[in-house]
Amino acid sequence: MNSKGFEGRLFLVSGSASRKSPDAIIRYGHALIEEVVGTIVSSGGRIVLQLGKEPRQIDGDPSSPALVFDWTALAAAANALRCEKPRAGAIVAVLSERSEDGIPPDRREAFRRLLADGVVRVDYIQPGSRSATMMREVAARLADVAILLGGGTGVEHLAELFQSERKTVIPFDLPLGASREDGTGGSEQLNREAKTRPALFLRLSPGAAGLGANLLSRLSTANGTAPVEEVRDALCAVAEGLESPGAFCVRLQNPTVSEFVAVEAFFRQVVDPTLDSLGFRIIEIGKGPARSGFINLEIFQELHFCRLAVADVSGQRANCLIELGYALGRNRRVIVTAMEGTQLPFDQAAIPCFFWRPGGPVGELRRDLLLFLENQIGRPPLVT
Repeated sequence: MNSKGFEGRLFLVSGSASRKSPDAIIRYGHALIEEVVGTIVSSGGRIVLQLGKEPRQIDGDPSSPALVFDWTALAAAANALRCEKPRAGAIVAVLSERSEDGIPPDRREAFRRLLADGVVRVDYIQPGSRSATMMREVAARLADVAILLGGGTGVEHLAELFQSERKTVIPFDLPLGASREDGTGGSEQLNREAKTRPALFLRLSPGAAGLGANLLSRLSTANGTAPVEEVRDALCAVAEGLESPGAFCVRLQNPTVSEFVAVEAFFRQVVDPTLDSLGFRIIEIGKGPARSGFINLEIFQELHFCRLAVADVSGQRANCLIELGYALGRNRRVIVTAMEGTQLPFDQAAIPCFFWRPGGPVGELRRDLLLFLENQIGRPPLVT
């Protein structure tokens, strides 16, 4: 089963199981992850994994189930990709030097093949460090949605990181425990909290608002007795109800300024359709329902949590430059545009800028802007 709700999104998959958990429950967890990840990737989604060791319920017994799900997820993603043209970066692996050293010998060759094919993109934390916290922070910065299964302190920390950025957290209720026997209940406890406060966990579109508890209830694994296909279908329903990632548009808004007509035409005819084709929800203050009684507060709240900022500096308006600086300071993904002839300030001139010609062929402008977006959207933030 494919779902449009996964397309274009990046899903972090994380969790673990306790050695004390029943063998059947752990194997159910692996079957569920295999089903879920295969569906995400075959539906056009991408996954983020924190790779490293693969401890098993019984040390030294390769037939016993693994206590982490990362390698099962990687294998499921690779299997889904075999049926299509290789998709560059469909799998993002977060590693430290130490965790890379811990990759199991029987997993190394498959991992190298995926790297060689360009299917896996690797993000390393700082050299010499093995900090699991730092790996989680990198993974959370990259991903749009967290899918959590079992675990303890690690998945609880991930939930906090995602919620602090107003990102969706989907915790399963399977009673797996944690491989390190830590935390306050992991995803099982988070699932209970989510059902009572769904808006804190699920960022739903207006059409699905108010359905959070229903969607979470459908995700129940019934202690590992619900068919994994049914749980997968319930996850598809959650994904289809999610709000699209927001793209905040910084631009000239004053109709009395000479450049306004050209800027308005550029956004309506070129920027809006291009962002829409990439699956972004366009945020432009004054063009939609007000969410705050004070427009300046609303501007910076939306900028603070947006996934992408498109900043057009035509007219060199001070407010646009301030908002651009805020987005850069927040390490948002920022795309800068300007009308041909705009003189960029010294510091901004060092940032790639898409210069557009007023009245230019709309089809060509859309094509060129899309290429610019694809080339620049992955640019690292100013400070990491």
